[in-house]
Amino acid sequence: MQMAFANRVKLPLATRPTAPRLRGAGPCSRGALQVAAAAKKGELFMWQALREGLDEEMSSDPTVCIMGEDVGHYGGSYKVTLDLYKKYGDLRVLDTPICENGFMGVGVGAAMTGLRPVVEGMNMGFLLLAFNQISNNCGMLHYTSGGQYSTPLVIRGPGGVGRQLGAEHSQRLESYFQSIPGVQLVAVSTVRNSKALFKSAIRSNNPVIFFEHVLLY
Repeated sequence: MQMAFANRVKLPLATRPTAPRLRGAGPCSRGALQVAAAAKKGELFMWQALREGLDEEMSSDPTVCIMGEDVGHYGGSYKVTLDLYKKYGDLRVLDTPICENGFMGVGVGAAMTGLRPVVEGMNMGFLLLAFNQISNNCGMLHYTSGGQYSTPLVIRGPGGVGRQLGAEHSQRLESYFQSIPGVQLVAVSTVRNSKALFKSAIRSNNPVIFFEHVLLY
C-alpha cells in the first residue's frame, strides 16, 4: 500500500484556521510555532482537518460521540479532540480507562443501541487488545443477528513508524484487520482526503477502521 506523505493543504481565505494553543505547549514551543506558521500561510495540518470533520459531524448529528484514552480534557494524544469537551460535554467526549477491550465493547454496544460512536485508539498497535470485540462483535453482529442490529462505529487512531516511538508503538495493522468480514478499512494519506473520508466513515452504517499515520499529523 503506497501512501502520499503530504501533510498540509492550502485553504481559501474564508476557511483559514486559527492556531489553537496546544495544551502543554509553551508560547515558543516547536509545536506551537509550527501551528502558528501554518495558520499564517493559510495551511491546515491533518490533525486540524480531522478535528474539523469530527466537530462538523457532532454539530449536525447528536448521536455522534467520541470515546478513548485522554480524548477529553487533554485533547487526545495528537490533539484531534482538542477542546471539544467544552462544546459537547464530558459524555459525548468521553475519557475512558486504559482498557482497550473494555471501551471497544462500550463503543460496539453504543452503536447497537443507535449512537454513532468514534472510538479512538491512542495507538493502533494497542487495538490488538480489542481484537475480539472488533472481529467477533463489531464485524459480525449485523450478520449474526439476522440484520436486527447494525454497528455504525468508527475506530480511528495513529500507527506506523514515527519520531521517538518504540517498537510497540510503530506497527501498521491493516493486514491483521483486512481478513475480518463485515469491517471496512480506510487508510488516509492527505489532509483533504482525511477529512472527507472521516466524515463519510462517521455517516456509514458499517463499522470502519480508520488508519492514520503518525508522520502525517
